[in-house]
Amino acid sequence: MPADINKKAGIQVAIGMQKDCINDRWRPTGMGKHRSLHAAIEAVVDGTKAGRLRALLPEIEQRLSAGARIADVAKALSEHGLPLSVATLKSYLYRSRKAARNVLSEAAGPDAMPLPIVGNSPSANAPPREVFDPIVNSGTTSGLLRHINTVRCLRLLKKGDLLSRADMARRLDLTRATIGNTVKELLEKGLVLETIDRSSAGRSGRPGAGLALNPQGAYSVGIDISSHALTAVLVDLSMRVVQKISIPVGHDLREVGRAVEEIALIPWRLLAASGLSPQRILGVCVSIPGLVDQQGRVVVAPFLHWRDVPLQATLSAHPHLPWPVTICNDANAFANAELCSLQERDAQNMVLILLTEGLGGAIVQRGQIFAGSHGYAGELGHLVMGASLSASDDQSFERLAGHERFSAFLPSDCSLEDGLMALADEGAYSSPSLERVLDQWADVLATGLANLVYLLNPEKIVFGGPLSVLFPRIRSRVEGLLARHLLHGFNVPLLEVTRLGADGAAIGAASVIRERIFSLARIESP
Repeated sequence: MPADINKKAGIQVAIGMQKDCINDRWRPTGMGKHRSLHAAIEAVVDGTKAGRLRALLPEIEQRLSAGARIADVAKALSEHGLPLSVATLKSYLYRSRKAARNVLSEAAGPDAMPLPIVGNSPSANAPPREVFDPIVNSGTTSGLLRHINTVRCLRLLKKGDLLSRADMARRLDLTRATIGNTVKELLEKGLVLETIDRSSAGRSGRPGAGLALNPQGAYSVGIDISSHALTAVLVDLSMRVVQKISIPVGHDLREVGRAVEEIALIPWRLLAASGLSPQRILGVCVSIPGLVDQQGRVVVAPFLHWRDVPLQATLSAHPHLPWPVTICNDANAFANAELCSLQERDAQNMVLILLTEGLGGAIVQRGQIFAGSHGYAGELGHLVMGASLSASDDQSFERLAGHERFSAFLPSDCSLEDGLMALADEGAYSSPSLERVLDQWADVLATGLANLVYLLNPEKIVFGGPLSVLFPRIRSRVEGLLARHLLHGFNVPLLEVTRLGADGAAIGAASVIRERIFSLARIESP
């Protein structure tokens, strides 16, 4: 039976037709001599009004997304053998969209990043093109499933594994055809590389083709703001820092307008130094030493003297920033970088402490950064180390544990990072006065860490930021104080210094952008 076509609504009603999922088109069924059992069963199901309507829902959703009116769709269906009211059609659409949302209810991340098209840009200043909308319409079922499969394949390759198509199909429980289509798309985008599958060496027959994440497939920009410098990094998909710049700023950043203009130029400086096209940039993330709300507003940044600054909105509207812009807390950025570099089993329960001019913190529970009700959780620097709140100004954790106590020992002719690196060399720099200050610092850190152990019971505590290079000089003192004073039953957590160095917050900011291509999209109803 031929299919009827309503040109006005653009809907092909498939009566006696079957969807070819591989070639994405409708083809006649029952024409050959050998009709399969599967096709026979499918024909019986499609004989009911509900079955025929469910088969058409993806096409209906596409027409609605393109601007068709739901009343016209209902009329077209009624005129071609599926009589139903607008209310009934809305009910079916609602249930279909709800089912699609449930598919992602546990796995969907709050911020999804569309996959970039990597290639030569027609214009050096053109904004990056995008393949997928970061917000997937819950009605476009086929597009949603393709997105899910794409992200799942990328996640398999995230840690640098080399896998064949058969391996991926087996691990994800998908058909070879689905994997083939997904891999083809990823290869076209430049996000995946195809090479010889070394795991097949020694087997009989021709070696299989292995697939790996392409480190040069896309790049992210991370910018960390402190009261003394702007540090920016360009990071590839393997988390390798491709380019770095650091700009001393002094008090200039206290003027928000000047800071915005400086930030807007930084990605272009990184691109000029690396020779990369703007098309390869996924986005820009700026980390701030202060409270940042979920809309990217800097609520307060004490060391910058900022309050209620709509930084994300301001930067997103800047003509020199054609990429998506994100704002985050510097300690959360640092924590994100650590999570990217660790195996899942090693990143379940941690506290991360960023030692800079103040002290920032992030809490990781079950492998996820704990944000709290407003996104402010982890502000460890504002813990009061005195007996009353009136002592919070000069006896907060960050005031007592920050770098100010070491300022008298820092050379005046070098940066803060270089000066602290010099102090970290115990063999080259040691004096009784410095040892007394280190003892005081160890006592302050041990006191704060003891409170964190009682409150959070972490497996380990990781230190980052410029001041963390001094921690190895007092590690044994801090561990000894904790061992002597912690309540019986509490163990001293593993105390580590990050391998990211002083640039952990900037690298972490870039990792926030990088992680989004491995995240499932938000779902919104049309």
